[in-house]
Amino acid sequence: MELWHIIHDGSLSLEDVKLQVDVGSVLTLDDISSVLPAAGEKVILYLSDDKIKEILPIAIERDWEIMPLPHLENHLTTIRFGLESDLKSAINNAIAQENVSIQLLTCNGIPVLSSVMVGETLTLDTQVVSKVSWSLLGGFLKGIKKLRPVRFTITTDKDQKSVTAGIGIIALAGPGHKFLGAELNDLTIWDNARSTILVLAPRSILEYFSLIFKIIFVYSLRLRNLPSYIGLIRSRRVVLETVKEVDFTVDGVPMSADHLELEAAKNPMRVRLGRQFPKSINTSVADKDIVRVKHLPSGETIQILSEFHLPFFNHASEDEFRDLFLSIKESAVFSRPFISLMVMSALLALFGLYANSAPVIIGAMILSPLMGPIISLSMGVARSQSMLISESLKTLAFGILVTLLCAMAVALMMPFHTITSEMAARLTPNLLDLGVAVISGVAGAYANAKEEIAKSLAGVAIAVALVPPLCMIGVGLGWMDREVVRGATLLFATNLVGIAVAGSMTFLALGFAPFNLARNGLIMSLSLLAMVSVPLYFSFGELIEKNSITEAITKENLVINGNKIQIEPIAVYIGDITRIRLQAISQSPLNNQDLESIKSGLTDRLGRPLTLEISVLLKR
Repeated sequence: MELWHIIHDGSLSLEDVKLQVDVGSVLTLDDISSVLPAAGEKVILYLSDDKIKEILPIAIERDWEIMPLPHLENHLTTIRFGLESDLKSAINNAIAQENVSIQLLTCNGIPVLSSVMVGETLTLDTQVVSKVSWSLLGGFLKGIKKLRPVRFTITTDKDQKSVTAGIGIIALAGPGHKFLGAELNDLTIWDNARSTILVLAPRSILEYFSLIFKIIFVYSLRLRNLPSYIGLIRSRRVVLETVKEVDFTVDGVPMSADHLELEAAKNPMRVRLGRQFPKSINTSVADKDIVRVKHLPSGETIQILSEFHLPFFNHASEDEFRDLFLSIKESAVFSRPFISLMVMSALLALFGLYANSAPVIIGAMILSPLMGPIISLSMGVARSQSMLISESLKTLAFGILVTLLCAMAVALMMPFHTITSEMAARLTPNLLDLGVAVISGVAGAYANAKEEIAKSLAGVAIAVALVPPLCMIGVGLGWMDREVVRGATLLFATNLVGIAVAGSMTFLALGFAPFNLARNGLIMSLSLLAMVSVPLYFSFGELIEKNSITEAITKENLVINGNKIQIEPIAVYIGDITRIRLQAISQSPLNNQDLESIKSGLTDRLGRPLTLEISVLLKR
């Protein structure tokens, strides 16, 4: 049997241990100040977490091979070394294992068993991981108003220096961090020769909520695709400096300092791990620093964030705003290419509407340049830039006028006035169309703000379909048809106002405009949106009513004189008396009495007076 020395706190039953191992010296906490096992010895530790952390530096210095045992007060030790909860099982398993070399993480010289939390790190505590979903959420929400990013200067072992502003930093040690994602948990297990540091740097309350959601509910922080507001630093030694003292915890014990040194000990400790310790997947370790902080706040953004509490929306940097503003300003300028594209897209849309061809209409949507000045108008409203607003409105007015003139000319030249199904689809807007416009406005503003997804603008143009309803207004004017003009105007106004308001809100959310600048413009825009929503609401109610009538008609077949008649509605018109066009499919001819029976049956089923236009189909 191997000879093991024991250091314990006086609560260990020595007889149970002696049955399993050959015991040498037995020391209590009072003894270790005067006598310790010699260098290279095997030592059993039965101590609380705090006392084990006092012993570990000594164990490394004397090159002990240690066997930590489960204790009522060493929960972190149990997780760190994968110990079984049963003392006898823990000893039996440790005896059967080979020792493993593990680097000890320290923070300002203090051993770390689980984690170091600097600043506001969502108060993640590995001791309550099983309760993390709901027990912490309330605390997060209460502390939102107090969130204030801190300026950090981070220097790695290879002298790579990064300066950023974040709400907190997490340094991880050992297993027990699965709530952050399996990949990060594996890093801290198999690459303990380097510290693993996460920098939490959301730029707004919205990003903070996203961080909470990913950690608490999704468990999906992945190394290859970390969110832009999380930085990853891996180095044997990391120095954190702040302009003033910041609160931090080492394994849950609160402290404060303006200078922290996180270091993986050069000399490893030799440990007999428990059966619960994860099985090795890859023990190779690269001797280089990894610094992924490219997307974290930098430059003047650090100063902006560190001076105030975390804003609800992002604050874009001056460089980001300058580039976007110049691009959007160009889109607002009236030019000959703009007029040429408007004429071509209008003619293409008109021919598609008359030919009842959806692909041709889609081509016109892509060709239309109207999205540019509308997004420019959104930025002008968000920034209260009168010059940008006036330029955008002027360009829009010219584009609208050109389209209307083209549509009126084509309508007057065409020898027929038949409303095709593609035309009809642009004459009865409802709240669903407003939803499409709002989402398209968000997508359009976002695609303009993010250069890497600018290719999606064609899809946005297709989704919102600005040119077809505008063409239908011109067709209605050419035909002198008030209903066509009214329906198409409502749809175009819905798209225009919906995109402009949603785009302004998106620029606000992305940090390209402070709320105090956007307030007046948004109030006016939202008022217009509310006005447009009123007729859309009634139209949507009518759509719901038509749908319920259609469902009631097709619910079951009518049986007249033993003849089963299948009813298929074609169109429903709501008015003082509901008018329905339908097909009656029958196996035998229907006379006037049968048609009256159909009307009577449907009237009873719907509970309202009806006028029916019936087409009879014979099924043989």
